[in-house]
Amino acid sequence: MKYEHVERKMPISLKESIVRQPWCSALRTSGESLEEILTLPTHLAELYLHLSSDEKRTLRLVLSTFGCLPFTGERLEKEAVLQMSGAQVSLGLWGLRRYGVIVAFRKSWGEQLYTLPEDAFAGWQSLVFPAVRLTEQSNVDVLSDLSDHMADMDEGVPSNPRGLAQQLFHCMVNCSRQSELSLTSKGTLHKKQLQKITEHVSLPARIVTQSGLTYAFTDVYDEPAALMLELGMRMGFLYKNEAGNRFLFHHRHFKRWIQSSYEHQQAQLYRIWRQALIPAPVWLEHGIAFMERATVLQWYSLSELLQAVRSCYSIGHKPMDEETLRQELMTAWIRPLSTFRFVELAENQEGQLWFRWLITPMLRSGELSDSLNELAVRTDPSLYVQPDFEVLLPPNASLRLEWGVAAFADLQNTDLVRTYRLTKESFQRALDHGLRSSDVIQVLRDHAYYEIPEQVIITLQQWEEQKDKLYLTDVTLLRCQTNEVAEALLRNEKCRNLLGERMGETNFIISRAHIKHLTKCLEAMGFHPNQSAIPNFLSDEEPEIPLWNEPQLGLCYSKDTIQLYEIDPYLPRREDLYPDMKQIPMSWIKELRDYHASTRKDMIRKAIEWKSVLQLRKEGRDCFIIPRMLREDRTGWILEGWEEYEEVAWTSEDWKEMKLILPGINDGSVREKEETLGEL
Repeated sequence: MKYEHVERKMPISLKESIVRQPWCSALRTSGESLEEILTLPTHLAELYLHLSSDEKRTLRLVLSTFGCLPFTGERLEKEAVLQMSGAQVSLGLWGLRRYGVIVAFRKSWGEQLYTLPEDAFAGWQSLVFPAVRLTEQSNVDVLSDLSDHMADMDEGVPSNPRGLAQQLFHCMVNCSRQSELSLTSKGTLHKKQLQKITEHVSLPARIVTQSGLTYAFTDVYDEPAALMLELGMRMGFLYKNEAGNRFLFHHRHFKRWIQSSYEHQQAQLYRIWRQALIPAPVWLEHGIAFMERATVLQWYSLSELLQAVRSCYSIGHKPMDEETLRQELMTAWIRPLSTFRFVELAENQEGQLWFRWLITPMLRSGELSDSLNELAVRTDPSLYVQPDFEVLLPPNASLRLEWGVAAFADLQNTDLVRTYRLTKESFQRALDHGLRSSDVIQVLRDHAYYEIPEQVIITLQQWEEQKDKLYLTDVTLLRCQTNEVAEALLRNEKCRNLLGERMGETNFIISRAHIKHLTKCLEAMGFHPNQSAIPNFLSDEEPEIPLWNEPQLGLCYSKDTIQLYEIDPYLPRREDLYPDMKQIPMSWIKELRDYHASTRKDMIRKAIEWKSVLQLRKEGRDCFIIPRMLREDRTGWILEGWEEYEEVAWTSEDWKEMKLILPGINDGSVREKEETLGEL
């Protein structure tokens, strides 16, 4: 869950309590939003200076144990048992909630869940683990390409050499050519239609589920088809009509996407893929964050990445061994990125694996929006026209140009050099959509490296002449009840321009493109045309679906389940951690003293109840114990607990003076000791 979604759900009182804090109010006055304050690395660095020792340790524990996955207070205490008392964890969590770093949600039955919003994870990772970095390697031994090896691992399926955007393009072109994308009563595409639109999709059979995703209609859609439909819906290229019985193709959104550079097209798809996996297992969250800070086109060692991940998530966990982590990371994350051509993999002479980004993985929203206008109409040479009517598009040819070529030619080959063939049928299809031979010839001339073969030009002109001799077209017939009504329509200037050829005295042929405007004009004149008889053009108009801002619902089930719950606005007071504190003697928390055995047991029981700490002086040394239990038998009683990650079991005679330490109340000596020990 991102902070922008948290802020929408956050109660006003809780938001105001955050922004009123001195460190935050100064940034608010400079115009920063709460989302920016709690996610931008520069602001997080400022906030980190204000965190207490318990808050820093709790944040570190959350980052290393849960990442952005929801957790309960009990789970967090359990993970911290060797290093922090329950009261320290509660106090740290309370402080992080007060700052807005951690957000609390409450289920309908009352259980409380906490989460670290995902868009702050990378920033906090760099602050909490500042020493962990990936090293850019400028001088690497000769690397060998792993494309063939990766294809063998992916059930023998070769990945498209241009990547995911190219495959999505081919799929969406096929969608745009269908007369309709009707859905079954179950809500899925028909099998034959599905085969048509995924004809040029080449992806591993388990590309979705091996990354930890699940999706609807698994009995109908295989994983490559499901991924294409998911991307199409998330990008806003496919949407359902009002009746919900068919998919429609959103031409404006698709054409807007193909205006940008290929790297930006790939980067947009990367964002959708990444978002689908979040929140991810903590080791994958760390791996993603480390990789996204890497420089584009620079090589990095996979072994170093694995070491970085293990150093960040081993606290509170039994660390995964390197080979298991390698397999998990490769399967769920790196292999799909390689298949999609977001990253490139290679190995050196020693057999070590390396990776590098082929795209800029996390573009800011402004950069992503600005890129949509970065490609002006270009006429650089970028295709070849062969005498046999083949049109070859080299790797540098844009999807924008390819969309133009696909309008009048059929795809033959999807390699780096895409091959299209001009046929009479493909050219007739272009004519049906309003293109002329002169339009097709002009596109080819504008972008061809060499002169277009003369026989190609002549043939296209002949095909158009044959087409113009006879053709069918879709029109609507407007019937007027009387001749007087027809004449009234002709006298209306706005209406007259929308009327087509008059048939007899009372009928007009209406172009499909004029239906909407003519209907409004007739209604303004006081007429009400029979809506049931008008083709359903209006309801199928392309809606204003926001691009890349609010993702559309797709086939994949969201892993972000915490968004289903409401934010818990109640923030307890610090004193609530220790109920009935006034009932204990103040000497217990003020000074080290030697107590009677019965008092010692009372202090231990109270420390266990409040999940606090005991300060015991043993042989002149101060020890800070997290008590676990007080065990009594015939020979006496024993205090069991932990001291600096080690389990202890002491009898009453093992120490002299003692003191009850309440984090947040009298734990100054504990904090001083922690600071001398340094970061864990």
